[in-house]
Amino acid sequence: MSGSNPPSTSGSPCIARRAITTSAAVAVLAVALPVVLVAAIAAFASNATAASAPEQAARAELVVARSASLATPADIQVPTVSVAPTTTTTAAAPATTVAPPPPPTTASPAPQPAERSTAGDPNDPASWERLAQCESGGNWATNTGNGYYGGIQFSLASWRNVGGTGYPHEASKETQIEMGKRLYAQGGWGHWPGCTRSFGWT
Repeated sequence: MSGSNPPSTSGSPCIARRAITTSAAVAVLAVALPVVLVAAIAAFASNATAASAPEQAARAELVVARSASLATPADIQVPTVSVAPTTTTTAAAPATTVAPPPPPTTASPAPQPAERSTAGDPNDPASWERLAQCESGGNWATNTGNGYYGGIQFSLASWRNVGGTGYPHEASKETQIEMGKRLYAQGGWGHWPGCTRSFGWT
C-alpha cells in the first residue's frame, strides 16, 4: 500500500466547473437583484398611481355632489333686522331766575366840619374864634399892657361903652364874644381893621 499513489482532486475537471458555475451564479445574482428590486418598486408605484387616479376622480365627484346639495348663497335668505332709529331726547334745562343785583348803595357823605365863616358872620362863633386867633393868638385872657385886653383886644373904653364891667381879659370867652357882637352892631368889622381887612370881611 505504501507504493500506491492517493487520488488527486486538484486536477478534476468536474470540480473546476462547479466552482466556476457557482461564481457565475453569485455574480449574476449580485447584478440582477438590484435590477429586480428597482423594477418591482417601479411597478408598485405605477400600480399605486393607476389605482389612485380613479379614486381621486371618485372623491372629486363626491365633493361636487355634496357641494351641489348645499344651498347656494343666492338661496340663503338672510333675515332682515329692522333697527329702530335711536331717539335722543334732550331735556331742556330749567330756567334759572337770577335775582337782580341790589342797587348800588350810595354812601351818605360824611358830615364836613363846620367851616369858619369867610363872610365874617357875627352870629357864627367861628368868626370870633378866627378874629381872636389873629388879634391875640387865641388867648382870651391876654393882657400885654398895650391898652387892649382879652381875645379880641378890647380897649377899656370900647368895653365899657357896650356894657362891659371890669376888664375884658377877666371876663369869659362867651362874655367877650357877646360884647364883640354889640360893638359890631355899632360899626361893623371896622373896629378890628387890621385882621378883618386881611380876611376880606367888610
